[in-house]
Amino acid sequence: MVGGHSKCDAHVPLGRAKPFAIIHEVSVPGAGNAIHASANGRPGLFLFDTGEGVSTITPAYARAIGCHPWGQVTGFRMSGERLDFQRCDDVRFFAAGQRLDAPIAGVFDIMSLLPDSSTQFSGSLGLDVFAGRKITIEPKSNQIVIESPKSFAQRVAHARRLPSRIVRDAEGVGLALDVGVPTKLGTAWMELDTGNGGTLVIGKHVAALLGLNPKLTQSQRASFELSDGIAVTGDARVRDLIMDGNIGERFWSNWDVTLDLGTGGVWISPISRTGR
Repeated sequence: MVGGHSKCDAHVPLGRAKPFAIIHEVSVPGAGNAIHASANGRPGLFLFDTGEGVSTITPAYARAIGCHPWGQVTGFRMSGERLDFQRCDDVRFFAAGQRLDAPIAGVFDIMSLLPDSSTQFSGSLGLDVFAGRKITIEPKSNQIVIESPKSFAQRVAHARRLPSRIVRDAEGVGLALDVGVPTKLGTAWMELDTGNGGTLVIGKHVAALLGLNPKLTQSQRASFELSDGIAVTGDARVRDLIMDGNIGERFWSNWDVTLDLGTGGVWISPISRTGR
């Protein structure tokens, strides 16, 4: 329900502390997961992507909420491709009764990246609109839980913490999270990216350290650990990247992932633990 009150009580298992809100995701074939949200009373459907960095709205949605795009935000895709787009400032989204602030939202036609999609999106929201909050992404139940202090403490009490760090690119506008991957020469850092629904993507510069052939352009099988025996396995593509790697949706499908977007902490719990 866009801009309404969250119905947390109906979705919180008995004995679990109540979170602030639960935002339900919609699975859109060929595009990914999306959430309903509104700004200035205008409802929209927005892709949700932890690798987004800077949340964006389409030019049409910018017009609908009365924004006159100006200036420029510059970011880079993991391939190094530069993206320049205009901005709207102080965009306030509402979802499940919660206000999600984008101090700077990019104005970008997300549909240009989804030429075959029959679903029209109003933009794409990333972790930046949850800055400072604690959230849990539950892939099996297709929901984003905005944790309260009590529900967060309960959530991480038996979870496994990963080495992690916050990434603030685009001059501090964007927000993403990297997790550490130990190698014999040091720690590689890879982005957690729900928007990558395909293979793992590994930078050529670290491929050999993970047992991969840096010269092979075809997909190859990868197997490495994040920490303490937490395995990441799957098909991987080795590419020229400006980051060490990208861990996509197939890893997330096995875990509930809790993110502290104030400190950069990351905790994971096997989905089976929760009984869902």
